[in-house]
Amino acid sequence: MNKWSLEFEERAVKELKNLDKPIANFILAALEEFIINFSHDYEKELIKTGKIKHLKGSLSGLYRLRLRSFRIVYEKLEDRLIIYVLSAADRKDVYKKLNK
Repeated sequence: MNKWSLEFEERAVKELKNLDKPIANFILAALEEFIINFSHDYEKELIKTGKIKHLKGSLSGLYRLRLRSFRIVYEKLEDRLIIYVLSAADRKDVYKKLNK
């Protein structure tokens, strides 16, 4: 199993800080679990269930992870085995924030 790590873009850090503490802690715990279990087979399973989605259009090359009503938008940088979190926001806002 590959060892992956998380990196957060400054925007994602700010978004997490603006969330209520219990919600931010839930998201961080879910991301830790995600990174521990992450493999290509695990990713395929989450894509089948709709928890992960490949984004299209101007966000092509990015992925969306669904956590309750929140969306984590991330990019896989496989050469460094990093999942780079670009945004962590409510689903109604996340894509608008990324296009700014």
